[in-house]
Amino acid sequence: MSGNANIIVIEGRLTRDPNFTKTKNGKSLCKFSMANNRYYYTNGSLQKEVYFFDFITWGYNAEKAASSLSKGSHVLVSGELRQNSYFTKEGNKRNSIYILALEIKNLSKKSLDNNGKIANNQTVSNVIDENMEQTF
Repeated sequence: MSGNANIIVIEGRLTRDPNFTKTKNGKSLCKFSMANNRYYYTNGSLQKEVYFFDFITWGYNAEKAASSLSKGSHVLVSGELRQNSYFTKEGNKRNSIYILALEIKNLSKKSLDNNGKIANNQTVSNVIDENMEQTF
């Protein structure tokens, strides 16, 4: 194998409204977070663990996500794991992991299409944008 696979697919619900901004260069950027539930049995008793994930998407994807998703939206997201390195005000290096969202599918039962009609399982966006390589 010549390359390394970096693909992640997660289903869950947004924990807050998407945060849409424009960079200094005018690029569209949208950040959102999702809760994902894992169910399993221990000694015959159903258990639940909740995992939280941070997402970033750029360009057209960012604009569509910001305009069509909100807190509680049920989504299926595919993308890539990314790492961001930064320095705190005190000069300490920190790393964070996020998911670069490449495709976002709205699974909410009552999502609306452009005409205001209910459209199930609409894809919010799956456009690959040249800005996808940027970090925040």
